Amino acid sequence: MADFYDAIIIGSGPAGLTAALYLGRAGQKCIILEKEFPGGYTAKISDIENYPGYEEISGFDLTNIMAKQAEKFGATIAYPVEVVDMELRGDTKSVRTRDAVYESHVVIIAIGVARKKLEVPGAKEFLGKGVSYCATCDGAFFKGRKLAVVGSDDEAAEEALHLADLAEKVTLVPHKDVEIIDVLMQRMKAKKNIEILPVTKVKEIVGDELVTGLKIARDGSEQVLPLEGVFIAMGSTPISQLIMKAGGQTDERGCLITDKHQRMNLEGVFAAGDCTCGGMQIVTAAGEGAVAGMRAASEVRKIKAKK
Repeated sequence: MADFYDAIIIGSGPAGLTAALYLGRAGQKCIILEKEFPGGYTAKISDIENYPGYEEISGFDLTNIMAKQAEKFGATIAYPVEVVDMELRGDTKSVRTRDAVYESHVVIIAIGVARKKLEVPGAKEFLGKGVSYCATCDGAFFKGRKLAVVGSDDEAAEEALHLADLAEKVTLVPHKDVEIIDVLMQRMKAKKNIEILPVTKVKEIVGDELVTGLKIARDGSEQVLPLEGVFIAMGSTPISQLIMKAGGQTDERGCLITDKHQRMNLEGVFAAGDCTCGGMQIVTAAGEGAVAGMRAASEVRKIKAKK
């Protein structure tokens, strides 16, 4: 028999946690289903300086505060549970995980995004053996070593800055034109152990049992940078396949389409956070989560009033 909730929230990043807070304060019974751990990708960020109210805070601490607030008002956070199927049409929504089935009046999709993979020889083979997609998670394993960060935006800069405090040297390898805000660029230039290359094509990650180098091509010639770790920060893409299968609409990029109230094309289904490709910031994800939570709570009240 399925467990019934007023609202099911899929994803426990800032959007999902904020939505749960607003639903809980409105007296609605809700559950968050999280594939990994509370906080999602945000919990892995080492330093956050652009969330209002905090000059500086770690992603883990920020999302831990959010989770405690949501739980204070009655939200349940279930993890690690992977959603494998969902039925979003009809008055009763159904969400299936590998071990259970949950039903609800409304569903809020807050699944965030997936890290873009580096599709070159060695990227898969050396994953966990010198290749990583998270400097905060794995940087401590590379103290005193020579590392590379592949990426061209703020995320790549933040990864490089985090690693620079641990490594002997960090080489930023932009895979396309650099789009890094001035404050981060100046911080990187101030670090004596960060080298920023021009736009470079990554050809291969090389090694034996572990990574030993990064083969790159630039100006018509190839070379191998000797190093012991490659961190990939090439941006992200929406996680939308399950939603599309259930009838949710996406744009050409795979971003979930919502109106200004975070409502999707399916009645009683909302989306919030990076999966909508809005501001792609923690504060905008939380804002969308607040709107989704308020609107979902209002929808639940209307449904209950009819019964």
